[in-house]
Amino acid sequence: MGPSLLNPRRRVVMTGLGVVAPNGIGKDEFWNAVVEGRSGIDWITSFDTSDTYCKIGGEVRDFDAADYMPAKKAHRTGRFSAFAVAAARLAVADANLDSNGLDPYKSGAVFGTTLAGLGNIGDEMYHHFENHGARGLDPLAPSQLSAHAATSNVFIELGLKGPNTTTGVGCVASIDAVGTCANMLRSGQANVMIAGATEACLSIVGMSLLCEQKVLTHHNDPPEEACRPYDNTRDGLVLSEGAGAVVLETAEHAMARGAPIYCEVMGYAATTEAYHLLLADPGGDELAYAFKRALLEGKVAADEVDYVCAHGISNRQYDVAETKAVKAVLGKRAYSVPMSSIKSSTGQPFAPGGAWQLAAACMSIQTGIIPPTINYRVPDPDCDLDYVPNYARRARVDTVMVNSHSVGGTHGCLIIRRFE
Repeated sequence: MGPSLLNPRRRVVMTGLGVVAPNGIGKDEFWNAVVEGRSGIDWITSFDTSDTYCKIGGEVRDFDAADYMPAKKAHRTGRFSAFAVAAARLAVADANLDSNGLDPYKSGAVFGTTLAGLGNIGDEMYHHFENHGARGLDPLAPSQLSAHAATSNVFIELGLKGPNTTTGVGCVASIDAVGTCANMLRSGQANVMIAGATEACLSIVGMSLLCEQKVLTHHNDPPEEACRPYDNTRDGLVLSEGAGAVVLETAEHAMARGAPIYCEVMGYAATTEAYHLLLADPGGDELAYAFKRALLEGKVAADEVDYVCAHGISNRQYDVAETKAVKAVLGKRAYSVPMSSIKSSTGQPFAPGGAWQLAAACMSIQTGIIPPTINYRVPDPDCDLDYVPNYARRARVDTVMVNSHSVGGTHGCLIIRRFE
C-alpha cells in the first residue's frame, strides 16, 4: 500500500469527475470523444483572428453559465469562474454527493489557474476603457479578475466553508491541487475536497500574446489535425479553454456513504528545472526526478505502471524531454508501456489540462480502454515510445502515472491506482 497504509482515514480516493472541455461537457461526453479521437479543435468564432497567424483553438461551445448558477449572477461572473463552478457541480453530481448532507467546515476546494480573468474579463475591461474611459468600467470586475475568484465562486455556489486555496502553477495546477487536497484529507482537516483548475484565456489578448511568443502551431487547416504530439511534423501547441474537477474523499468517508470510487491517490511530487522561464530542459532529468519521487511517496514500483497519461502538447522540446524522462524511469520497459496524450484532441488549456488527464486516467482504469494520441502520422526518431497512435486500445489498467509540465520548468507527477 501507499503512504496511507491500511488506515481508511488516511487513504484518499477519487469519487467524482467533472469536465468542461471543447470536445465534451460532462464526463461521459468528454470520455466518448477522447476514446473515439474526436477533436474539439476548430476555427475560432468568438473573436476576430485576422491579426494572429494562428486562427484555431479549442472553444467550449454550447456552454451556458446559467445552467450552473443563478442567471443574474452568471451574467456577471467571469468565464473562467463559471467554468470552475460547472466542473465542480458536475463532479459533485458524478460522486452522488449531497452537498446538503455535508459538514461545510469539513468540505473544501482547491482550484488552479494560469491567467485567471485575463481572458474574457480582461478583453471586456480593455474594450470598455478604450471606448468610454474609466467611467465605462464595471466596479465589480476586479473581484472577478482575481485568480481566487474561481475557488471563491465554487465555495459560494456549493456552500463550502472548509479548507481552500488557489494554485497558480500553470499547467501543473490541476494535479498540484489534487496533491494539496490529498494532504488536507490525510491530515484530518477535511473529509471531502474538490480539486480542479480552470482557464478562459482563449481570447484576442491571450492569442496575440502567444502568437508573439511563437509557441502556437502554424497548422491551421484542417484544424482538427493541428495538434500532433510526438509527431515529427509538430510545430506548436493549440490553445483551448475549459475546466476540470475531481471529488476527493478519505476512503472511510467514501465507503461509509457507498460512493463510487474511481481510484486511489498514491503519490504526488513536483520538481523544477531552474533552467528557463519558457523553454524546457531537453534532457528531461527533472521530470524523471518528479516521476521517481511520486512513485517513492506512493510506495509504487516503476514496473507496476500500466499507462502513462502524458502532458504531450505538440511542443518539440517538451515532447522529447517527456519521452526521455519516461525512459529514464521505466528503463527498457518504457517501450512496452502505453503512453498517450489526450491533448491531441482537446488542445492545450494550460491549468485544466491535468484535470482532463485525470478524468481520462480514471476512466481508463474503470473501462480498460486507453485513449489514443491522434494525428500521429510521421514518427519522430527522438520520440520512439508507444504513444497509442490514432486508435484507442483495450488493456488492463491498474496504475497510472499522470504528468504535467508548466512554464518556468515546473513538473508535476501524480500516481493513481485502482482502489482495493
